[in-house]
Amino acid sequence: MRRRLWWAAARFMPVTLPAVVDSEEGLRIMNDHPDAQRFQRETLALIGRLVPLSGSAFFLINPDMRHAGTLLYNLPPDAEREYCTEYGALDPLHPERFAGRDDTVVTLDSQIDPHFLRQTLYYQQFMVPHNHRYVADMFFRREGRIIAGITILREASMGDFRPQELDLLRQVQPFIEFSLNATYLPQRDREREGVAATYGLTDRELDVLEFVLRGGGNKEIAQRLSLGLATVKTHLHHIFRKVGVRTRSELVARVLADLNR
Repeated sequence: MRRRLWWAAARFMPVTLPAVVDSEEGLRIMNDHPDAQRFQRETLALIGRLVPLSGSAFFLINPDMRHAGTLLYNLPPDAEREYCTEYGALDPLHPERFAGRDDTVVTLDSQIDPHFLRQTLYYQQFMVPHNHRYVADMFFRREGRIIAGITILREASMGDFRPQELDLLRQVQPFIEFSLNATYLPQRDREREGVAATYGLTDRELDVLEFVLRGGGNKEIAQRLSLGLATVKTHLHHIFRKVGVRTRSELVARVLADLNR
């Protein structure tokens, strides 16, 4: 029996979930591999049951502290693209700011005074257009390094997060972190590391290859990874050369054959 290729199938694709988080239909992900995204969508559903929210996002973090991909709830895909390309560096809750700390749950208002927040470009050009005012982020680590996070958003009318709600999020954080490290990431990491070792691919080339294995075209890859189309083509050229193939079909066949050995 052909083994499931978690690395090829389990990419965190930016999608928008329907508005109901506590129904099976409301959690349905429209892609070819629903089982591969079960962990992240059920985690977002759990958070939605614990605290009121207007939107949320589950993202992986690359070693360079960039988002490796994001699953969105009740947010437009444009929000993730804008964050990665324009506004992430301005975010007071950007994971890089917490790289040397042990915070597990932090709120936006704990990091910047609301008066000063409202004067920032991040608030005026990113938060306001997407109609969120209050933010709480959860961070998940492996060996001290942040590897993933969840952003929980609220509109202004919902009010800030109460201390009891933040305590509840801190209580559930270790369970999510353990599950992430124990069940989801190991298989994906082993497959990525194996392909990288075999062909000498960089992290970004591996990101591009993941989308190729899922059937993504150049425009989709550029959109999902917040890259220019020319940059995607350059990465593909390097991948083809390193793997020793000339077409996408040859690339997919070669890599899948290696993963199935």
